[in-house]
Amino acid sequence: MLRTVYMVVAGLALALLSACQPPAQLLVEKAYVKLSPVADNPSVLYFTVRGGPEDTDLRSITSPWILRLEMHETVEENGMSMMRPISAVEVPKRGTVEFAPGGKHVMIWGIDEAAKKAGKAEFVFAFGNGEKIAVDARIDAMKPEDGMAH
Repeated sequence: MLRTVYMVVAGLALALLSACQPPAQLLVEKAYVKLSPVADNPSVLYFTVRGGPEDTDLRSITSPWILRLEMHETVEENGMSMMRPISAVEVPKRGTVEFAPGGKHVMIWGIDEAAKKAGKAEFVFAFGNGEKIAVDARIDAMKPEDGMAH
């Protein structure tokens, strides 16, 4: 009997602790730019989006330091890898969406020289739920082994 009471109390304590978790918050993290070594070729932005308390979608990304940005994803079609533009990306409640080499990414053209010298640029991520999140992304030189693995 006493063991049953301990198990019930332990179960209730775990339930209460899980209910005390901070609420999910929509956020963008681990943002970085791989700078193209060729001046007129696009560079690429990678990052992670962590979903908040509700489903939403990433609708746009802007930056005062960048001339043009486009969201893309790399897909396999008929045995070939190709890029397709995407206009929005679903971000599930408490889920994670990766923009990483070989998958979703943001092509960027025309990075301001001041941002290159500073080694970072600010990007503003706009979501379907009305939230806007400003994030500084570091700017890294692309190494030969990085290739253009979008």
